[in-house]
Amino acid sequence: MRKKNWFVSLLASMLILAILMFFILSVYNLIEIRRLGRKFEDFEKRFLSELDSPRMKMIEELLAPNSILSHYITAYEYFKKATVDLERIFSELDDDPTTGYIRVFIIGNDPVWVTIRKGDTVIFSRDLKPGLSPYRFFYYKEPKVKTSYDLTIPRDASLVVGVPNRVFLLVFGVGTSHHPTKIVQVTQSRIENIARDLNLYIPR
Repeated sequence: MRKKNWFVSLLASMLILAILMFFILSVYNLIEIRRLGRKFEDFEKRFLSELDSPRMKMIEELLAPNSILSHYITAYEYFKKATVDLERIFSELDDDPTTGYIRVFIIGNDPVWVTIRKGDTVIFSRDLKPGLSPYRFFYYKEPKVKTSYDLTIPRDASLVVGVPNRVFLLVFGVGTSHHPTKIVQVTQSRIENIARDLNLYIPR
């Protein structure tokens, strides 16, 4: 029993550390986005000033390495990726204690396929990389700020995993925040009823 409590405490500590590191990196990304935004404005001013140059010279400059056009493309790709990161930031920061949700933690070196379904309807199905998955599966109430990483699932949905014993479910029960109330190792390939089999507390 003491060994099990130690393992649960270790996983909880790793989760808190991972969330803290992700928050620090997210703040750094926000600073970089603002810096790139200022550079983006400078690029736009330079681009408009280049329109007064002869046409062939302008085309050559636009196609040259490290040109204004290449900076536009680089900035666009960065902002496109940063949008996804911002969604993860919002998802991590919003932790309403009146909700109940589950997160997935994968151990080992290889991804594990995880599927959540209700009858014949597939709600979620994909390979999850080792570590803490960014997805949150809400079995009680929806979050106030919902992103693409937040999914609402029926409380009696089923869970199927590709490799049992490598999947842990971190249950963030109703009334708590930023710390799991229960950590369950999935020892079978299928859980028929999430609420019943995980003994989830659901207010009436």
